[in-house]
Amino acid sequence: MNYGIPHSASGVVAYAPADVRADFIRKVYQLFFTSLLATVAVGAFCTQPTVLPGMLAMLPALLIGGLIVGFIMAFARRTTGVNVALLYLYAAIQGAIVGPILTLVERAAPGVPLQAAILTATAFGGLSLYVLHTKKDFSYLGGMLFVSLLGLLVAGIVMFFVHIPLLSTVYSLLGVLIFCGYILYDTSVIMTRLGPEEAVAGAISLYLDFINLFWFILRLLLNSRR
Repeated sequence: MNYGIPHSASGVVAYAPADVRADFIRKVYQLFFTSLLATVAVGAFCTQPTVLPGMLAMLPALLIGGLIVGFIMAFARRTTGVNVALLYLYAAIQGAIVGPILTLVERAAPGVPLQAAILTATAFGGLSLYVLHTKKDFSYLGGMLFVSLLGLLVAGIVMFFVHIPLLSTVYSLLGVLIFCGYILYDTSVIMTRLGPEEAVAGAISLYLDFINLFWFILRLLLNSRR
């Protein structure tokens, strides 16, 4: 998710030489993949029998910590050095949350976490490759996606108090659609509006899109099991 102000044409990587563009894309996706690896590694560690009980007890604190770090990261995504540290810290916190929760989900609904991971990776990869290959500009989606995201947040608060299976399924489906839209939007922004020195900002946007899409797909799959 990227709400940054676009640069002038002279500072945008789209207008840079081909080798600069290629190096920029490589840096963005390298940071994105290593942040995902950090999440997976921390998540795997937190599922160890001797670690899991303590991590489950810490989940409320981790959720609050993740929100705080994510909020700071949104404002510091272009602060050199700090943005990288915050990205990996946020990825590690997500791993500490994802690992224990998926362990519980796997016990209740075997195979669902793996299905969610495969579907998320497939959707993310397909949408990203589509934008990279066609070079279509989806930046026009920004305003609509932002309003939709605000609506989703409000709906999430309502869903916390109202437990209706059908509404939960609709909410999850809308979340999947919104973050699929954000993948198109953010990939397009990376290609057309970021500068050569903003690889970390691009990676942060992609990571947030991926992890949020995963949670909504997981929720949708669990709803389908009920």
